[in-house]
Amino acid sequence: MVSRRILLALPAAFAAGEAAAHSYRHGDLMIGHAWCLPSEGPTTRAFMPLAVVQGQPDALTGASTPVAEAVQFVPVAGQPPTARWDIIPRRPIGMRADGPHVMLTGLKRPLRVRERFALTLVFERNGPKEVEIWVERSPYSS
Repeated sequence: MVSRRILLALPAAFAAGEAAAHSYRHGDLMIGHAWCLPSEGPTTRAFMPLAVVQGQPDALTGASTPVAEAVQFVPVAGQPPTARWDIIPRRPIGMRADGPHVMLTGLKRPLRVRERFALTLVFERNGPKEVEIWVERSPYSS
């Protein structure tokens, strides 16, 4: 007979497996779980770890999504956006609310928890890569 603990743990295991699989390899770049906060107004913040796993540096030089008019790279909360992010080997960019993050401006509609949408990231050396953004209150919470 299957124990009650195992039955209760199965949904969490499947959810964790699905979230853990939500990362990307693009050339020698790793892009971790990509997510954004739900929105009511015209902007929201998105987060995803970025790392070069071999050799040469790269740079995030552009991004676009059908759900927003513009995508900006914010190096530190409260500071003006930057035109690019340099990604140095063995020095990952870990995005967080008070640090580096991606700002989606001019949202075309509110974003609700559990929705997903495409975001195309453009890298200087590795070129464009489309990722799926999950709308969550915190990482892996949808």
